[in-house]
Amino acid sequence: MQTSIICPVFNTAPSLLTAAASSLLDDRSPFLRQLILVDDASDRPDTLSALDALAAADPRVLLVHAPRNLGPAGARNLGLAAATEEWVGFLDADDVWLPEQPARLRRLAAAHPEASWFGVSHRLIDPNGSWRPARRLTCPVAKSLGGGVLRFEAPALTRILLSDFLLHLGAMVVRRALVKQVGGFAEGLCYFEDFLFMAKLSTLTPLFYLGVDGYGWRRGGESLVTNPRRLDLSSLRMHRIAARDPALRDYRREIRWARYSAIKGLAVNNLLAGRRRRALAIAVRGWTIDPREVRDLLLFLRLWLRGSEEAGAAYSSTERFGARGA
Repeated sequence: MQTSIICPVFNTAPSLLTAAASSLLDDRSPFLRQLILVDDASDRPDTLSALDALAAADPRVLLVHAPRNLGPAGARNLGLAAATEEWVGFLDADDVWLPEQPARLRRLAAAHPEASWFGVSHRLIDPNGSWRPARRLTCPVAKSLGGGVLRFEAPALTRILLSDFLLHLGAMVVRRALVKQVGGFAEGLCYFEDFLFMAKLSTLTPLFYLGVDGYGWRRGGESLVTNPRRLDLSSLRMHRIAARDPALRDYRREIRWARYSAIKGLAVNNLLAGRRRRALAIAVRGWTIDPREVRDLLLFLRLWLRGSEEAGAAYSSTERFGARGA
């Protein structure tokens, strides 16, 4: 297995960027043939210097400059256009691959030559530097292949990937030919573009999944997840795009309920950010998707009026996050 890894970079702190790149470059096996760093029109001099230093220090690093800021979907597509290897994977500029991940993926590929898509579980890295496990991908109809490997496939896998973040984009590799078949990432999306990409991918090929942590996802800090734009309804455009995608035409009901769940989570996160009026308006907007869900709306009103943690947990299980400057 020889792989091109694509990493979009926009004004990432040099310390985080260097740590992300080193988590792959420190491995000297044949696994990594290209680390494609896509500068998404960064304007921080220290970020640009770090990118140049990484490219000069290792011939496996290919530095690509976007002509303008494209966002994560567009930047990844630019990286995909420069990829040359049979397999591609992904890395966010503030995350890390865990040390055993390349060797583990090579063993998986050797044991399952019929596979075109591999994934593993991931860990969360909190702002204080502590690590904690994330939820793992589960499905009652997954097929066990031995050695801890599970085979997931559509339609069950597609339904899961449309609605829940149980597989991180950085914790998977896929044959480049399939990425081309999917059409890459939806241009212009800044949030949930990975949900859409993986959901479409799942309609083409099974996922061979190992529930062992191989990726560290950094939460907080400079992550897109903490950006105030994440609190706006426009961050949920993915669901409307998905509903129009021919590859997902059989999943419109699931997309509708995925949007409903995401709107509920958005209402809670706006409330946590102190945007009380907007939080209420978003909750009501979610309720209009299905007015029969009066109980959900009443739970949110309890949360909105009294700050009940119990009501919050019952209303939405979406991850809570803090937006910088919200």
